[in-house]
Amino acid sequence: MPITNGSVSVGTAATLVTHGAVNPSHLHLSNLDNTDTIFLGGATVAVNAGHTIPKNASEDFVIYPGQSMYAVSSKAGHSVAFTLITP
Repeated sequence: MPITNGSVSVGTAATLVTHGAVNPSHLHLSNLDNTDTIFLGGATVAVNAGHTIPKNASEDFVIYPGQSMYAVSSKAGHSVAFTLITP
């Protein structure tokens, strides 16, 4: 069961966080910023138009093959950490 850890610096353009593997994967995503919300979704995610993760919060998702998770912020240099577990 591969486990991938990483971090991404998110800005005002949609940024790829991770993509699905061959099997459905468990994604744990953390907003490391202590002031702003991040917005999650597909490649066209935009500020105020995506799933929100508030400052200093985390959430779990299932990512299926062929899917990708993108993030965007209202500022540059917004840190996001993730753990992807693929069975």
